[in-house]
Amino acid sequence: MMKKKPRKRKKKGRYQRGEYVSTKTGDLCKYRSGWEEKFMLYLDSDPTVKHWTYEQTIIEYVSNIRTKKVRRYYPDFYVKYQDDREEIVEVKPKRKLEQAIIKKKAAAAELWCKTHGMTYRILTEIELKSMGLL
Repeated sequence: MMKKKPRKRKKKGRYQRGEYVSTKTGDLCKYRSGWEEKFMLYLDSDPTVKHWTYEQTIIEYVSNIRTKKVRRYYPDFYVKYQDDREEIVEVKPKRKLEQAIIKKKAAAAELWCKTHGMTYRILTEIELKSMGLL
């Protein structure tokens, strides 16, 4: 009997991580993906953006209905525009949007934004490409 060789697992690519200092706010941000870094550069160069923060907004949500476990969600960006509009922006690969945890966080963020007079937006590679960022 021939022994099977163990299958080699392909290593998943790591996300690009680093630090970025905003030219608009002066804040040091430790981003977790190259897409987030590109969006930070976009926010700093957009004249309609008055102010933005990275992972500073906290949205609580119930992660388990049975146990009523409350967790905290830190969306990627809070953006305030010159016309005083405000929005929460999450940068996420399209392939992850169907994950249960992402859906729970998005639902909680939409409700939170509605009660705070803001909008919630998820940017995938499709939107980032159409914005010329990828």
